[in-house]
Amino acid sequence: MHFITLICAGPTNHHNGGWRHPDSDGHLVLDPARYEEIARISERGLFDGVLLVDYQFQQGHSEDAPNLVAKYGGQMVMLEPLQLLAAMSRVTRHIGLTATLSTTFHDAYHIARAFASLDHISGGRAGWNIVTSGNPAEARNHGLDGLKERVSRYDRADEVIEACMALWKTWEPDALRFDKINGIFADPDKVHYVKYEGTMVRTEGGLTTPCPPQGHPVLMQAGSSERGREFAARWAEVVFTVQNEKSLMQAFYADMKSRLRRHGRNPDHCAIMPAIDVIVAETERQAQEQADYVDALASVPLGLQTLRDLTGVDLTKYPLDTPLADVPVESERIVAVGVYQNVLNKRNDGRGLTLGEAARLYATTWMSPRIVGTPATIVDQMQEIFESESCDGFVIGTSTSPMGLRDFVHLVVPELQRRGLYRTAYAGSTFRANLQSNA
Repeated sequence: MHFITLICAGPTNHHNGGWRHPDSDGHLVLDPARYEEIARISERGLFDGVLLVDYQFQQGHSEDAPNLVAKYGGQMVMLEPLQLLAAMSRVTRHIGLTATLSTTFHDAYHIARAFASLDHISGGRAGWNIVTSGNPAEARNHGLDGLKERVSRYDRADEVIEACMALWKTWEPDALRFDKINGIFADPDKVHYVKYEGTMVRTEGGLTTPCPPQGHPVLMQAGSSERGREFAARWAEVVFTVQNEKSLMQAFYADMKSRLRRHGRNPDHCAIMPAIDVIVAETERQAQEQADYVDALASVPLGLQTLRDLTGVDLTKYPLDTPLADVPVESERIVAVGVYQNVLNKRNDGRGLTLGEAARLYATTWMSPRIVGTPATIVDQMQEIFESESCDGFVIGTSTSPMGLRDFVHLVVPELQRRGLYRTAYAGSTFRANLQSNA
């Protein structure tokens, strides 16, 4: 299995009450040492990488209502991810370092230089979580009236990556000479003039940063729409997805691997990784008590507010016992909500969720399937999913930080290793080499 740690550079990861736990590090939200420690824990667990989630708007923020996300401490992004990853790289040696950056709001040159620099700083461990952005509030923060429709945003993203790929080849890998005797710093024949022109993106000249150690950062993507899947099949080396049932994971996995083959790519070179939330303890009772305790700290009104941001609908005008299926969604948000609708639309017993139940689910799990139990029972479930051609590994979320991740590394990883399901050492020196290794 391959693992990536989900991190938000804010008070919580994906449980809006997690920062209130007595052992939480949420109060260190602005301290880089917090994120350095999370990276160290992940590396002790031999994870492939960490993913810093990012978005560029304040959830629940408007001119005519109080900001509940700020009040209750929900999933907000308070620090810029690339700068944090540079700090994390200096205290680790193996862990991949993935930042979220939007192709809608950033030009190719900025993206190419930022990730080439991170790849050099980290010794070949940079990753780029490619997003096209889907919330109009982000557009307004960037001085735009709104977003173009989804297909157009993905068309631009294709061109941004094409331009970045060209820029990353400005310098050949062996261009630098450092010849002090003859005064030759670099071979000018191996530093190329780059010119890329698409319909929406263009760049001319070349990148000042030499060729990244990996050639280019590991590319990660999370879109699950038809256009998003095609985009991932062309570019992605990691696909981050959310499904709460094995059958849905299997269908997504088979579809993506088929698309990769149609694009002429090796399916083994793209890891499909659904998110899971894990709460583990030595006994089932202790694990359930931990889950119940942290869930009691969650804010349902905040869960409702973040659902409002997701759907574009003022949910406060509906009673909490309203069936979620009866709540209309803005047309441009339907596909975005569709990524999560398998989680939101029904309970495990098949009954449709009410609005209140959905708000609590969002507040406590960020809509990721949750596994609670002992190391053995958790690995039983992970193994069943993994061996049924449902995934290549998991994006690991925890309700509490850093204790949830520390418990996973201390208790779950050894059980996985005992069963021969997980590595006992890193196989390579770069993010890509470890992702492509089954050792």
